[in-house]
Amino acid sequence: MFKSLYSGVSGLGANLTNLDVIGNNIANSNTTGFKSGRVTFNEMLTQTIKSASRPVSGGLGGTNPQQIGLGTSVGSIDTNFAQGNFQTTGKKTDLAIQGPGFFILSDGASRVYTRAGIFGLDSENVLVNPSTGLRVQGIMADANGNIGTGPMSDIFIDPGLVVPAAPSTTVSLMGNLDSASDAKGTVMESPSFLVAAGDGDILTELSGETSGALGLNVGDVISINGRVGGTALGATGVAVTEGMTLRQMLDSVETSLTNAGLSMSLNVDANGAISATPNGSDVEGFSLTVTGKTQFNTNFAFPATIADGATAASSEIRAYADSSDLLSEMYDSAGTSLGLDTFPTTLNLGGSVGVEQLAPSPFTVNAGTTLGELADAVQYSLNINSNPVEINDEGQLVVRGEVGTETAIGDISVSQDGAVNSALENAFAFTQTQQASDQKNFSMATTVYDSLGTEHTVSFEFEKVPGENEWIWQASMEGGENILSGGSGRLRFTDTGSISNFSFDDGSGTLRFEPQATGTEGAANVDLVIDYGEIGALTGLTQFEGSGNLQSIADGYGTGTLVDFNIDQAGIITGIFSNDTAQSIARIGMATFSNADGLTRDANNTYRRSGNSGQAFEMFAGAGNGISLVPGALETSNVDLAKEFTNLVVAQRSFQANSRVITTADQVMQELVNLVR
Repeated sequence: MFKSLYSGVSGLGANLTNLDVIGNNIANSNTTGFKSGRVTFNEMLTQTIKSASRPVSGGLGGTNPQQIGLGTSVGSIDTNFAQGNFQTTGKKTDLAIQGPGFFILSDGASRVYTRAGIFGLDSENVLVNPSTGLRVQGIMADANGNIGTGPMSDIFIDPGLVVPAAPSTTVSLMGNLDSASDAKGTVMESPSFLVAAGDGDILTELSGETSGALGLNVGDVISINGRVGGTALGATGVAVTEGMTLRQMLDSVETSLTNAGLSMSLNVDANGAISATPNGSDVEGFSLTVTGKTQFNTNFAFPATIADGATAASSEIRAYADSSDLLSEMYDSAGTSLGLDTFPTTLNLGGSVGVEQLAPSPFTVNAGTTLGELADAVQYSLNINSNPVEINDEGQLVVRGEVGTETAIGDISVSQDGAVNSALENAFAFTQTQQASDQKNFSMATTVYDSLGTEHTVSFEFEKVPGENEWIWQASMEGGENILSGGSGRLRFTDTGSISNFSFDDGSGTLRFEPQATGTEGAANVDLVIDYGEIGALTGLTQFEGSGNLQSIADGYGTGTLVDFNIDQAGIITGIFSNDTAQSIARIGMATFSNADGLTRDANNTYRRSGNSGQAFEMFAGAGNGISLVPGALETSNVDLAKEFTNLVVAQRSFQANSRVITTADQVMQELVNLVR
């Protein structure tokens, strides 16, 4: 009877413990990094009333033991280290652990471990838990930002931390140098000048008397039209070939007519007209035509009837003039005579160069004066020394002025002295085909540093070699620095715009300068390797037509002081310095245990090592161990309130049931006592 009483008492005690654990879980449901606990029960010792017996061969069978349990006891109180959720805080020193592991905290004498990454800096700039003052442990970086190995210690963020200067060693040049950077002179072209066509003039370059270019092309077929005695000539057409002259075309037409049974002589007159003389028959409606070529058809039409032995002429045919043609025989592009047929005649040649209006220069025209002589006179009247005035294949005067805007040609005028000659003036109405421009120079500058962190500005200037894919470069400095070597050179580009060669005038290979005045103590001399890009590739410097953004960038930096810091997923604390550099300051340590369930809970959400937890394995997050940190976040409690409330109900009912066992046992004992009445 007393056994049931004691069993009920053990059940009450065990379930009270369970209620305590559940209550603690619920109380810490909002505790950062808290890990919930659970209670497991074990049956207590049992009393054996009758032992088991084994079967007897040929007799009775075996019997089971008879045992009475003596109640329950708490078997274990375990910690659930399941991952909690993350709560973003935005504070850079708040850290949450993803995966197993603990932060290592120290009070100066001993270490404790926690999952709660609520950290901040104290008055001495040591990283601590601000609610307990426990110091976060890790490895400090050396002066160069290298994090080595060794025992972990307090993490100190020194506000006076300084990054020493790093002298510049390389300067990179990038961008496009405009290939059209040569200084240019004005180019002006007159309309075409024409003369009477001759036998040797190219057929496709001919013009009509007043209707402009004939417009023939290679491959056009010239039809031969006309009738003899009312019957069509039936002559085969003549195809225009490359380089065919007027005489060759006429010979081909004569041959075709002969094959058709008509003898006809075709000749070029002195005025450029084509004369036709039939031999043996009258010819009606004779003409040469090309489909769609109105100008040609107009100029190669003949009178309605050409009598046998008589001669008839077409319109006059014009050809492009050349330097040997006489001005007295010249026509403008429309076929109008220039009217220079009275000798001697004086022409006034003028114009403007730069901002100066030139005084008219007289030029005397005689019966033997050629277009080439007039071109020479125009050249000298405009003070052009470098480029002769040329007559191109289309009979145009091409004037090329001296390079640069100071000698830009504004206009060119040719007029007849004492007379109004509109045809002459219109024939010299020049059109500008190229505008004068000055030589384009390009420059870029960058800041470099010496060994003391002092800034220096290096400028590079580029000047194109006229007419070449080559540039002259020159380095200069703004202060009192002294360039010792490598301050100038040349670079060449291929015809595809990629760099082909970069050289120094003194053959040094680097740009070396003295950071201070000669004879003054200070920083060491600076040697700069010039990175101009890869030879043959479109990296670094290029040369194409059109402007580009030129820039130069140097490595190195001056002295910097700490202005801020960040913590990454691997726990590395990186300092941000005033010279725009970053350097590692420390790395937050982590610890794992072979049996984390064996840790002993301590105050303030911490744990201590126990005899069954094993030693702490110190390591870092992000080292292939499945541990990473989430900066700016905290791990929330892993308590499941729904589950805890359910467990609470179960524990409560179990407690009530065990209390009923005690009450029932008491009532039975009362009845037993009452038997003596």
